[in-house]
Amino acid sequence: MPKHRLRTIFLLAALLVTLPSLAYKKPPIENPVTPEWTEQYLHQTGSALLNDSEQDHVMSYYYFGAVNGRTLMGLERVRGDDYDQFFSLMVFEQQTLLGFYQNVPSFPSGVDTDGNVSFPRGVDAHPRGLHQPFNILTDEFLALCQGIREDNRCIEWQPVTPAESH
Repeated sequence: MPKHRLRTIFLLAALLVTLPSLAYKKPPIENPVTPEWTEQYLHQTGSALLNDSEQDHVMSYYYFGAVNGRTLMGLERVRGDDYDQFFSLMVFEQQTLLGFYQNVPSFPSGVDTDGNVSFPRGVDAHPRGLHQPFNILTDEFLALCQGIREDNRCIEWQPVTPAESH
């Protein structure tokens, strides 16, 4: 079986394990950053995350957690004849997008009360050069490195300037 097929099957399996827990995770009522709000925000701001979205079969938004005014959201895009999946993570400060990691290998499982982001079993995720969890409360977002079996990648943080975020 081709390597890209195995990777797709693995990602689908990981997503199936993760999605049931995400389906019941909703933002607290006081947090205005919801999947619906995020979709509208990205369209209104003309975000680069939506480039060529007319080619997508599916676009889904996910809430992973919030702490101290920061919210971690996800965007899944399914594209192409092989229905390839592309995952992006976004960090908001209140209702302002700070930046994002585009095309990460795996979505997280959630965010704890200290801002540490957990990932599904088998996904080694950490900021580049550090052996600690990715944390949404950081002052400096480093590249996010994720390893799933032999596939290890570091995805650069894409900061959003204030003009792009409003």
